[in-house]
Amino acid sequence: MSIGLGCKEVAVRELDNSSQDKELFELCLKHASNDKERARNIYIHRRIAELKNKEPNLDQNEKWPMLIPLLILYTLGTIGVL
Repeated sequence: MSIGLGCKEVAVRELDNSSQDKELFELCLKHASNDKERARNIYIHRRIAELKNKEPNLDQNEKWPMLIPLLILYTLGTIGVL
């Protein structure tokens, strides 16, 4: 998603630039009984839902997310044994 653009703007821009998901648009067109304006609205609604549901990949932010807690526990265990 582009920086500074909302989900709706991204979906509308996809439709205007013909970079939309062809399969999804065909499905929307079929669902809208070949009414292109209604299919456009359905497509925008579905793309907004897809864009909002994208969750950030937490593993990409931190390669080993459990490394620090494991080091802390290991250090406390070692100190406790001594």
